[in-house]
Amino acid sequence: MDRRLRKALQGLLDPDSERRRRAMEPFVRATFEKFIRYLYRHLGNEVECEDVLEDVYADIWENPERLRNATSERELLKTVYLYYMRKRLREVYRRINRHLYLSQNDLKNLITPELGVLEIMSQSELKDALHGTLARLKARERRAIQLWMDGMSIRAIANDLRTTVGAVKMLKFRTVLKLRKMLRDSCRED
Repeated sequence: MDRRLRKALQGLLDPDSERRRRAMEPFVRATFEKFIRYLYRHLGNEVECEDVLEDVYADIWENPERLRNATSERELLKTVYLYYMRKRLREVYRRINRHLYLSQNDLKNLITPELGVLEIMSQSELKDALHGTLARLKARERRAIQLWMDGMSIRAIANDLRTTVGAVKMLKFRTVLKLRKMLRDSCRED
């Protein structure tokens, strides 16, 4: 970690608010490029990155204590991600992908409305059928659906699965079709 950044970190941790205020500007100058590059990998949109980073710096200003043990730039980035960025990134993913964010109930309604299953089966039977069909999916398909239901963006799912965005879109589309077919077949068996 270079001297300028180390000095700015020490100033941020100072109890005197005037010293903290003076240290914030050099801290932002020293870390902005690193943080924005890291955020851009996750979001892919400069405006969103700057908005998130603005909130992250505000959080750091309010509670800089987490940065006390950061001794290297890598450790600083890891600490900032874990304690300040991660929550903001989740909010952005949900806001950007609100039409993609699926709760368990939304997934159930997506898969079963035309089947008439909701009228035929009780909630517990439907839940069991859904869990049974999810269990028959391949591990990669289950992982993609789980991440999707958790509100992650397609880009984040692609990073997690180590594949492309297009492959994730196709995987998601095919998996939902597969789930529909499996549920339809399980309802016919019963």
